[in-house]
Amino acid sequence: MRSAGVAPVDDSVVRADGELIRFDIEGDRHGTRNGWLVLHSSPAFAVFGSWKTGARGTWSRHDDISPADRARIGADIDRAKAARRDQKLREQHAAQIRAQRMWDEAAVADPAHAYLVAKAISTHGVRQAGDLLLVPMRESDGRLWAIQTITPAGDKRFLRGSRKRGLYCAIGGCVGETLLVAEGFATAASVHEATGYPAACAFDAGNLEPVAIALRAKYPTARIVICADDDRATADRIGVNPGIEAATRAARAVHGAIALPEFDA
Repeated sequence: MRSAGVAPVDDSVVRADGELIRFDIEGDRHGTRNGWLVLHSSPAFAVFGSWKTGARGTWSRHDDISPADRARIGADIDRAKAARRDQKLREQHAAQIRAQRMWDEAAVADPAHAYLVAKAISTHGVRQAGDLLLVPMRESDGRLWAIQTITPAGDKRFLRGSRKRGLYCAIGGCVGETLLVAEGFATAASVHEATGYPAACAFDAGNLEPVAIALRAKYPTARIVICADDDRATADRIGVNPGIEAATRAARAVHGAIALPEFDA
């Protein structure tokens, strides 16, 4: 387990009872319990992994594992996956309750908030709690699932355990012929203000495609335009431009178009 990067903080959690054991992994935040283990005593074999990294491994006291034991290992892995799914659902629903409470208790955002002023954008329905902007993360049916917070300096955070995939913040009212999709709130607000078209904030590059697919299902005849972030600095460093690549995948998934920013040299 240590060689696979799945070392428990407390070795005493390891017990050979055939049950699914969860534990904190060395280096992880306390209480996350990303590690999992199923250890059998007779015959002695185990399967283990990390829900955070996806690492997984097996161990046996004997070189040869029987077909029956391999089947049990497969069942143990399926059990761990099911437990992970259940945990994520519980975390998402708990985060949803927190998000709804925060949203209900928040005030209308101040147009003079430092982040809005720095980005030269309007509030577009976001709310404010203290100095934090609250950007709603909704499903296509309008249901609030989570919140992104933005500090005056522009630091962004999501509620712990909250869902993100397929959620977006709608900007600009009713969808007509054309719908814009962008990564961040400021970008989505900017392209809406520049064009007049409604826009959706997908929150990051990895969520562009799930959001585009959700919007395509809701607006089957709309022209969807993915407004790409041009991550030129990243491309210069690693040879890959994640913003443009993610936007291209999203556009292809919904037979949409892609819009690229132009910069002065």
